[in-house]
Amino acid sequence: MGFRRPLYILLLGIVCLHAGAADIVVGERTVNIPHPDGYVELTPDMSPYYESMWAYVAASNHRYLTLIRKSTAAAIRRGDAVEVGRYMNIETEKSISRMSISAAQFDEFQNIMRTQLFELTARVQEQLPEITSAGNAALSEQFDADLAVNLGGVVPLPVHLDTDNAIASSMYMTVSATVNGADMGSEVLSATMLTLHVGDKVLFLYVYGAQSDLLWTRETANAWAESIVAANPSL
Repeated sequence: MGFRRPLYILLLGIVCLHAGAADIVVGERTVNIPHPDGYVELTPDMSPYYESMWAYVAASNHRYLTLIRKSTAAAIRRGDAVEVGRYMNIETEKSISRMSISAAQFDEFQNIMRTQLFELTARVQEQLPEITSAGNAALSEQFDADLAVNLGGVVPLPVHLDTDNAIASSMYMTVSATVNGADMGSEVLSATMLTLHVGDKVLFLYVYGAQSDLLWTRETANAWAESIVAANPSL
């Protein structure tokens, strides 16, 4: 089974105690997703943050939910201007969502990530302008403004977690933005990408934070993955 494309899509997508949970449907399989303590789902009533966060999903991926801090969600609903800060996404690649992935097949996927991570990340970086342009165009039309988000400066880090049912690596990346030509500044983010095999399904967990949050993204991704496995004992 060829896993280079799903791994490539995983990299394009650039989260304990339970405060809540949501059921997602992966193919025909229902998976319970616990929310880490202090986090809630970003919902359509949290405009314009909802639109901004959902505009940059890779076309080949399906995103199930985005989680933000409770305090951030409350501030958005009050109408306050906020910085989202730490947040989490859970996605999968559309074509493999319909497949039943065995342990042997997942090991094949892991082996590609172990041996070709940096090569694939370089390819992703080349495609970032194309990926962001679609989101920029959609947001600009929706809000009648010239909005441009740019992603670059990707610095991949080696695999740091490799178990029977999970593999994870992290990266740094630079995000900058302009609105109607005005420079809104730039920021270096840290991100951890954890691929989880739960039952016969594969999920992509993304955890984002500030540049100084690298360890937090790793610990949170690992705890989130463990909570998902524990919440689905029958899979």
